[in-house]
Amino acid sequence: MTTFRKSMAATLAAFTLGTALLASAGGAEARPRYRGPYWGVGAGIVGAAVGGLLAASAGRAYAEPVYEEDAPVRRCELVERINRFGDVVGHRRVCSLY
Repeated sequence: MTTFRKSMAATLAAFTLGTALLASAGGAEARPRYRGPYWGVGAGIVGAAVGGLLAASAGRAYAEPVYEEDAPVRRCELVERINRFGDVVGHRRVCSLY
């Protein structure tokens, strides 16, 4: 990953965690503080995202691009199709390698 992508991933992770923390800190409401059985799912998703970002930015895996210099060039052109009477009945594409 490039430096820009790493910084954007870290910024997004910090923003997500900050939003989650602000959303969980509820106001002064007159109701029980029961959050339901699914609060752990959100925490697991955020944790998995942060773990994935850390794992992706840990290694410096880069492979040099491979270019094939002796690859043949394919060139195509349209050729008229002629019937046995000499009339043009259409065109077809003929390709050849150079």
